[in-house]
Amino acid sequence: MHPTHPNPAKQAAFMAPPAASVGNTVHANLAQPGLAPSVQAHGGGTAVPCSSRAGGGPAQPPQGVAPYQPPSPALRAVFAARAAQVPLTRQDLPPALLESVPHCWAAAQAASQPVTELHVAAWLKKLGPLVTNPPGPATAAAQCRAIYEVCADIPCGAWGHAARLAWVRQPPRQGYPVGARWPSPNELRTHLQPFANAIAQDVAGCKALMALHPLQEH
Repeated sequence: MHPTHPNPAKQAAFMAPPAASVGNTVHANLAQPGLAPSVQAHGGGTAVPCSSRAGGGPAQPPQGVAPYQPPSPALRAVFAARAAQVPLTRQDLPPALLESVPHCWAAAQAASQPVTELHVAAWLKKLGPLVTNPPGPATAAAQCRAIYEVCADIPCGAWGHAARLAWVRQPPRQGYPVGARWPSPNELRTHLQPFANAIAQDVAGCKALMALHPLQEH
């Protein structure tokens, strides 16, 4: 089988600025400048939403969104121990580890916020150059909208650089180069679900540790 090379015409949909207007809704090619710094910090690059919301302007990302920094392996090991019903008190844990819990809690709470169309468009724009068949100008907006509708329950923290790299690094399946191709909405939701699950587990782990009480002395 001969290797498949990227199609420059299709990749242009995620790298060029033109947009088409249909009725009162503007569909963009996910590559217009002018994003808020919070979106650029999220790792999305420059992009615009798949569509404008009815009765208002484009969807705006949550303020202060940044790439999710997961807890340390040591803290996640404690989360796993608590989930396994291992009895722990605050005295069982190093002070530095306990001091990191509030920061982890705040980061996990922020990462649990709903994703916006703007974040999805930004994430997809960076995926475009990494695959061989990104949507062309005529279908880019529809593809983005479909992915947003199916994956809207995946929190914003799951849409990061690690998830994008994990997609393109997938090995071929039965000869099909999965990681080199554009995902269907369901494929992408399945791919992102473990990242969402990890964030939910971090939230639960932090909550459990913050509820620990010191061991009472008798």
